[in-house]
Amino acid sequence: MMRKFAALLLFAGSASLVWYVFGFREPPAATQGVAEKAGPYAPRDWQQLRESSLNISLYTFRDRNRSGIYDQGDLPMASVAVELTAPDGAQHSTISNSNGYANFKMARGSTSLPVNQPGAYQLRVLKPTGWQITSGNPEQEITFEILPGSVAGLVAKKPPHWVGLAPDLTLNQLTNDAVQSAPQDQALQIVSPQGEHHALDPDDQGLTRTTVYPGQWQVLFGNKQRSLTIVDAPVALIVQSSLSAGLTPLPHSVTENFDWLQRSTIDKIPNNHLSLHWDYLLAVHNQEYRGPGYVNGLTSGHAVAYNSSGHPVTISAPEGEFFDFVGGYFSVAWPTAEGEVLNIAAWRESQLVSSSRLTLSYLGPTWLEADLRSIDRLTLTTSHYWQFVVDDLTFRLAKPPLD
Repeated sequence: MMRKFAALLLFAGSASLVWYVFGFREPPAATQGVAEKAGPYAPRDWQQLRESSLNISLYTFRDRNRSGIYDQGDLPMASVAVELTAPDGAQHSTISNSNGYANFKMARGSTSLPVNQPGAYQLRVLKPTGWQITSGNPEQEITFEILPGSVAGLVAKKPPHWVGLAPDLTLNQLTNDAVQSAPQDQALQIVSPQGEHHALDPDDQGLTRTTVYPGQWQVLFGNKQRSLTIVDAPVALIVQSSLSAGLTPLPHSVTENFDWLQRSTIDKIPNNHLSLHWDYLLAVHNQEYRGPGYVNGLTSGHAVAYNSSGHPVTISAPEGEFFDFVGGYFSVAWPTAEGEVLNIAAWRESQLVSSSRLTLSYLGPTWLEADLRSIDRLTLTTSHYWQFVVDDLTFRLAKPPLD
């Protein structure tokens, strides 16, 4: 009797298994619990509208070789103004961030965001004064289409293309207010790489400047001549005073690019670095602050320098020694300080030998071609105590630096 009962149970269990395997009935209650737990891993419903947003971004960059193409050596450009016009005519604007991206939020049906419906949107990059758009695409039309299941419910049929900018290349002669300055009736001329002579004439703003292009130029002043390399930034030229005339350049050239910055993202420059004394100049990673000038003022590596809390900077030689200040790339850190003035003064044995002023921009650097020879003290001061940004400070020393 017991054998028949066991056989009956075995038959019943086998039948249940057959029904379950071939889908003829619901699985037992214990198996239903396993299926419910697998629910979170099921494929999503792609027709369901998700309440999510996404950035549509236009990338702006400093086109250092002026090729019109984003390629090796180019750098992101911050605080470039970009406008967006929606299909219904609504307008929105933003500026590019420290990584060069101008972002507009998008989500289908969200009227609070700039991109919220399908259609053709117009993007326009506003060219800053004194700059060119080298990529030739300041205005772009971006068409958005509905795509159920996408992050924002909308996708760009063709996303925005990058936009390259480059400054107008000019050479500007700075006034030297030092005593015994060189006679003003000696006309300064520059000679192009092709041998063409260019006179520096005052423009409508009273600045003595001329248009230049990349290459090796020569500067002629009286019977003096010096070479000048135009790269990718406007140049401001200090004409040597008569107190510096005839001095031979010191033999050892050094460039301070601040890329030794490793211990932290900001560091004070110590005394005796490059065998010079430093006061109130700080090295900083170019992405540390929100100021676009820290990004746009970068010309090499990852670090720049600035005057701590806007205070005057002094660079000096050890007692009895001298150095040449060749130049550097200077910007201002913040948009609210656009047009801030940098005062450059140099001394030799307590005598002022050069005093000039340079107007700064947060959009990009100007190369200060100083060539101040055999000085023992240099001061860099902003007129309103805003932070200037500098990269690739270049000096000449009498002997190789200690570090």
